[in-house]
Amino acid sequence: MQYDHYFGSSSKIENPFISNYEYRDEQNLGYRSYLSYESQDQLNWQLQIGTEGQKGWYDIANYDNKNGVSTDPQAEDKLENWQNFYFVRGKIILAEKLTVEGALGLNQNQIAYRQVYPQTSQQKERISFGTTWMPKFAVSYLLTPKLAIRGSISSGFSAPTIAEVRSSDNIINTALKPESGYNKEIGLRWEWMNRRFITDISYYQYKMNNAIIRQLNANAVEYYQNAGKVNQSGIESSIMGYIIKPSSESFVQALYINSSVTYNHYRFKDYEVGNNNYDNNKLTAVPDWIIVHALNLDFAHQLGLHVQHNYTSKIPLNDANTAFADSYHLVQAKIQWGFKFSTKFMANVYLGVDNLLNEKYSLGNDINAFGNRYYNAAPTRNFFAGLKLSY
Repeated sequence: MQYDHYFGSSSKIENPFISNYEYRDEQNLGYRSYLSYESQDQLNWQLQIGTEGQKGWYDIANYDNKNGVSTDPQAEDKLENWQNFYFVRGKIILAEKLTVEGALGLNQNQIAYRQVYPQTSQQKERISFGTTWMPKFAVSYLLTPKLAIRGSISSGFSAPTIAEVRSSDNIINTALKPESGYNKEIGLRWEWMNRRFITDISYYQYKMNNAIIRQLNANAVEYYQNAGKVNQSGIESSIMGYIIKPSSESFVQALYINSSVTYNHYRFKDYEVGNNNYDNNKLTAVPDWIIVHALNLDFAHQLGLHVQHNYTSKIPLNDANTAFADSYHLVQAKIQWGFKFSTKFMANVYLGVDNLLNEKYSLGNDINAFGNRYYNAAPTRNFFAGLKLSY
């Protein structure tokens, strides 16, 4: 069976930044096409062969920023990028217990650019990120009908984005290299109490080469550079299920929980900026711990309550690890009521609160910021309400 998907997008972005006023006109087209085969006999196997592609056109212009108004031009460039990906993936299930999966991908990326201002170039220059093979091998085995163990090894590849190659310093960074590396992972999945609860835990190690890190120059203008190597390892665990199983015969009809704990041990390796060596420092902007708990409580008469708690540990804000954002507990709650007010219309009324504990925290921190301007303050305790009508 063949599957085809085509997509496109068009964006016009206006960004008044501290050092300039930027206009971006972005156009993108892309496709995904693949053939899928499945066994029709006793041997349970699957095979997919396909390709993906994307082409983008970008016109980026920067002007002086005078009190929030764009004035004299600084620079303008026209850029294009191509991304092509070819893949084959196969999976086979043996004796309903052992699942073996293998995949191989071929990635091709390049960028073309032409300067329009302050000098005009008629000829396009090209940056090629080469051709990269990306293999993957994974296996899982049912130790019991409700307990499975799995493992995988795979390679990863991420080419620099247009925003990283042509950042706010108005310079085309031809020296930027793609991120790449290999990931190893092992995990367990356990379904218990007659599949009423599901527990999952995994451990992974990812060794990344040429991690792309945001920097600021002496004029507080951002640019990007590769960071040598980054060793990323961590543990991801979750539990989900019904404390009260769904039932329409009582006032409390269901209680569902979903909790996850993530530990990130991300460290720089072979990373220097000027005369500064940041080996073994924590990876900028990545917290060690993220813990999320969510609760959904369903009542009769289509009443519902949703509560979520998020704990994020302190976050390193610069490569030197001399500045950290404080840890925070973020609690959100929403209550809703659904009802029919005619034979054709359904209404849903909801009321909620965000940042219930009134924490002072920051979303979207600016890493390696000039003058210690790291923080973008998030709202304190705030409320919302709404009405949704369905026909």
